[in-house]
Amino acid sequence: MSLFHTDNDSFFDYPRLRAAASVEVRESALIQRCSTGDLEAAKALKRGFWAFVWRFEKAIDERLSMRLPREPLYERFGRNTTRRNLADTARGLKTLQKSELEAVFQEALGALKEMRHEEWTHAQHWAKDAENLGINRDELDKIPVLPAIQALIDSAYAENLVEFFAKSLTATEFIAEELGEVLAQNPAYKNLFRRKRAVWMEVHTIPHEDFGVSHADIVLDFARAYSEDNSAKAIEDLAIEGMRLFGAAAAEVENYFCRSTLEAAE
Repeated sequence: MSLFHTDNDSFFDYPRLRAAASVEVRESALIQRCSTGDLEAAKALKRGFWAFVWRFEKAIDERLSMRLPREPLYERFGRNTTRRNLADTARGLKTLQKSELEAVFQEALGALKEMRHEEWTHAQHWAKDAENLGINRDELDKIPVLPAIQALIDSAYAENLVEFFAKSLTATEFIAEELGEVLAQNPAYKNLFRRKRAVWMEVHTIPHEDFGVSHADIVLDFARAYSEDNSAKAIEDLAIEGMRLFGAAAAEVENYFCRSTLEAAE
């Protein structure tokens, strides 16, 4: 797959970004509780972040349906390269999603019978996992959107394209990958689900060595392509700012949903 830049691995400080994501995930009290098999924390995670997970996909769809502005890319990379890379990206994202689904469901023929897996998205995985915790879609859709979650949603609708790709998309990808590392194969967590697996988490642990690039590679490349000053640190700083929004949102979700659950039980 063609990217706009061939040196992103050396241009960006990937270890810095992974370390920042690790801090927000592994120091989160909500995620720590999930990792110990705390059912209420697991339900709180699914309930609290649903509004963002669902709207995040919608935000990306809306941005792409309006077509990304091409003139800045034409000026920097030329028309032929820009058109080729945009077409490669569209095909590449579909291939990535297909490879992730095949890796997750390669042995689960029964799971494939209950869905047309080419239509499944990350939001649908989130909703299905919630269902396996006893939370139906109607309940998810009625859950209030907390202020910190709204801040995440707002970042997904950023007008500035560098902010959109860095603070929202890049931050989300690194946080999702870290969540997968912490929870996907954690027995205490996955055994909370009726099917004994947390598929949304699994999807974000699929390696992309054969494909050559990951979702994070693609969105960082776009952030750099639209950046006027071509500053790696500025892009990374935006991504880390977005990751910190996740940490704040996790704290608010735990405080609101776990406390509310306990109060309702009293």
